[in-house]
Amino acid sequence: MTTIVATVLDDLNTRLPPGYRARPFADADREPLVEAGNAESHPMERETADEWRQWENMFKDPSRVRLTIVDARGAIVGHGSIAVGFMARPDGAQHVGVSVHPDHRRGGIGSALLDAFEGEARRRNVPRLLSGTSAARPFAFEFARKRGYREIGRRIMSYRELASYEPARWSDALERVRKDGIHIRTIDEVLAERDDAGKERLWREIWDAEGPMWDDIPFSTPTPHWPYDRYYEMTAKNPQLLRDLSLLAYDGDQIVGLTTTGDRQKIDGWTYMTGVARTHRGKGIAMALKVDALGRAKAKGRRAMCTVNDEPNKAMRGVNIKLGYQPVPDHIELEKHF
Repeated sequence: MTTIVATVLDDLNTRLPPGYRARPFADADREPLVEAGNAESHPMERETADEWRQWENMFKDPSRVRLTIVDARGAIVGHGSIAVGFMARPDGAQHVGVSVHPDHRRGGIGSALLDAFEGEARRRNVPRLLSGTSAARPFAFEFARKRGYREIGRRIMSYRELASYEPARWSDALERVRKDGIHIRTIDEVLAERDDAGKERLWREIWDAEGPMWDDIPFSTPTPHWPYDRYYEMTAKNPQLLRDLSLLAYDGDQIVGLTTTGDRQKIDGWTYMTGVARTHRGKGIAMALKVDALGRAKAKGRRAMCTVNDEPNKAMRGVNIKLGYQPVPDHIELEKHF
């Protein structure tokens, strides 16, 4: 156990109400924590412990401190963490999260967790903490608000079930871009035509094309485009990337649009990113990419396609609504300055 973990652990144990104690997080804790979280989540938001492991194995965060709360019987009743997170923020902001089992709420556990992790944030000289909660859990939002957190934006997850999706209805969207000379191809198809050096170049070409698209996404807090090594882990080396459902829109040899798709529990697809080059917006390319991806996903037997968009991203949200995507409760983004 590192000195930092020990410091936070000792602090937390002095704050917890009688009958509870904190201990270092163990890998086996994931299953009961996921089970408890899924019980309060929309069906399309539910995750698995193995998915949790896969993401953390891809994006290791040495700054993370995570602790588990147990009761007198040793049963897991909550947990919390502080970490830099998936993407380092330019101002040094970090992420904090706390969760308490419903049967053990309103007894001081959540406050003890948050106070201990905020203490660690101050030791790290973190200028602000980021967090979030579902709009379906108003008690959690109120808990955060009373402790100085404010809403800075919302992320909206939505999904399109595919049983009722009729690809032929949207054929005009594909024909429109074809008439403009735009060709849509899967990453698999492009890779199959290239030698090893060409395959490596493709990932760099996608990253280069994605950068300006990413910069135009209206995030709730500044989020720079990831460095190439992180992007490479997320795409080329990501076993969850569905290369046959990840599409590139070409104008000649130039990538002018893209949508990347990951696997979700072997039954759904998950849209990681959809974007169009600034020079080619307004031509229906985003709609065509989404239509093509949905049709391919249905043909391959996927149940649904899922995606997440920031609330101000009205253009992409409009595309999704037109295609019949259904929203789940908003994810409220929160921050607290120190």
